[in-house]
Amino acid sequence: MTRYQLQKKEYIQKMFAGISQRYDFLNSFLSLGRDRYWRGFAASKLPPGLILDVCSGTGDVAIEVSNKSDVIATDFCREMLQLCTGKLNDRDICNVSCVQSDAENLSFKDETFNGAIVAFGIRNVADIKKSLSEMSRVVKKGGKVVILEFSQPRNPVFKSVYFFYFQKILPVIGAVISKKKGAYSYLPSSVMAFPERSKFIEIMRESGIKEIYLYDLTFGIATVYAGCKS
Repeated sequence: MTRYQLQKKEYIQKMFAGISQRYDFLNSFLSLGRDRYWRGFAASKLPPGLILDVCSGTGDVAIEVSNKSDVIATDFCREMLQLCTGKLNDRDICNVSCVQSDAENLSFKDETFNGAIVAFGIRNVADIKKSLSEMSRVVKKGGKVVILEFSQPRNPVFKSVYFFYFQKILPVIGAVISKKKGAYSYLPSSVMAFPERSKFIEIMRESGIKEIYLYDLTFGIATVYAGCKS
C-alpha cells in the first residue's frame, strides 16, 4: 500500500467515525429520500443465500437484504458498526451479523458467500481493484457482486445543475447539520475522482467479475453495477 493510500484510509476512517451519529439523516435529507430506493434496487439484484455487505456503514443495505437472505455486515469503522448493531436490535433482526473488517483484506474464506454488495463505499477505499478482487474472492463461482455508487449524470444540462448543488450547496448543508465541514466537502470531490462507468466496468472485469449490467438511477446520479463471479 502506498503512503497516499494509507493516508486516505486513515482519513476516511476518522471522517466516518466523526459523522456516524448524523450519517443516516444526512443521506436521506441530501438525496431527497432517493437513497432508500437506490439501495432497494441494488439489493434486488442479489440472489438468495448468504450475502456479504461490504462497507456496510450503519447497516441500511444489510437490513434491506435481510428480508430475503442472511447477511454479514462489515465495515472498518467501529462507530458505524455500533450504530448498525443498535438498528438490528431495535428491529429484532436476527439474521444479520456485524463484523469489523477492511474491504481490502476481508476476513473470510474463499467462496463463502452467494453474493456481495457495497453501497456508496467503493469510492472511499484506498485501492478499488483490491477491494473488488476481495469481494470476488469470497463469493462463490457464479455468485453476484453488486455495486451501488454515485455517478456523474450523462445529460450535460442536468449535470451542470446537479454539480452546482453537489459542490456548492450540499457541503454547506452537510457541514451545518453534521458539524463536520470536511466530510461533505469530500463527498463531491470523491465522486468527481471516481472512475467513469466504462472504466469502472473494466476494473470489475479485471477483478474477476463478468457479465456486468449497468443501471443508471435518478437521471444518472447513482449507478448500480451487477455482475457475476467468473
